[in-house]
Amino acid sequence: MEDEDRYEEEPENEEADEESTDKEDLSSLVNKAPDWSVGVILYNGNAYPLAKSKYKRSEYYFSPSWRPVAKNVNGEVVVLRDGKVSKYKISRHGDKYLQVVLV
Repeated sequence: MEDEDRYEEEPENEEADEESTDKEDLSSLVNKAPDWSVGVILYNGNAYPLAKSKYKRSEYYFSPSWRPVAKNVNGEVVVLRDGKVSKYKISRHGDKYLQVVLV
């Protein structure tokens, strides 16, 4: 019976390991970003550098014309250099940049 209890706990541990692996993968994307960026945004299957807006404290921006940090990346989140992972909303589409607000 003791073996059965241990066996039932293993899947939960595997899920926790997968989550930590995902966070490690995301933080490795941030490490590939240029020094000027505050993090990366996963948008349309690519990871782009993300910049902080000078005009609005809570906004960020990026351009799909920038060279991606990584391609074929799943998800729609922002990963900041401090490790924070957040969902986002595109607040404005400008001529060059897309304005992003964290949700």
